Amino acid sequence: MPKNDIKVALIGNPNTGKTSLFNQLTGLNQKVGNYPGVTVDKKEGVSKLSSTQNALITDLPGTYSINPTSLDESIVLKTLLKKDIKESPDVILVVADVENLKRNLLLFSQIKDLEIPTVLAINMVDQMHRKGISIDLSLLKKELNTEVVLISARKNEGINDVKEAIIRCHVAAKASPLCGINSKIDTDYFDRLKEISPNYSLYELWLMVTQSSFPETVTKEEKRSF
Repeated sequence: MPKNDIKVALIGNPNTGKTSLFNQLTGLNQKVGNYPGVTVDKKEGVSKLSSTQNALITDLPGTYSINPTSLDESIVLKTLLKKDIKESPDVILVVADVENLKRNLLLFSQIKDLEIPTVLAINMVDQMHRKGISIDLSLLKKELNTEVVLISARKNEGINDVKEAIIRCHVAAKASPLCGINSKIDTDYFDRLKEISPNYSLYELWLMVTQSSFPETVTKEEKRSF
């Protein structure tokens, strides 16, 4: 992979049109392998974002949450917690279904709390008029503090908007959580966690502790301190 390619992790609930968006972004530039040690498909593809910028898109398994209760969800969590500069995503592209936006935003909120630059693509917007749905896009962007685009992956609408949003998100390289969990549960405990492993966001540390899922970069001494 060329050094300047943006690494994008594509994530979403099942049946949100995530695979359709992956196909639109990557076309025929796809390959399928397996995640290490399991037979779950790992789909990757190259997307030409602009005349000078490409992205390597990894289509992660469909998931409702990054608090794993299944193998697929465990794979998603381990992928997002990686700190290897060659593998960890630069940008996360979350796909939501316009008819189930409230449910889909649970996953989005968890992703945002990882403090990785995130784009939210709201899919199936061709159904909005028929379903009587309206979205104040400017207000949603402001409330979520993230790039938000409206798309119809099935009809190839808004795909260029997604590409432009990925570039803007990567250039800005800023990410902030939706919620400060340290102020809602136990401030002293989370302050101590942050001192032990300052390279991770608070939500990443919380997931490691609650799921007993530690990246290889976390030392044995740090694990014992948790």
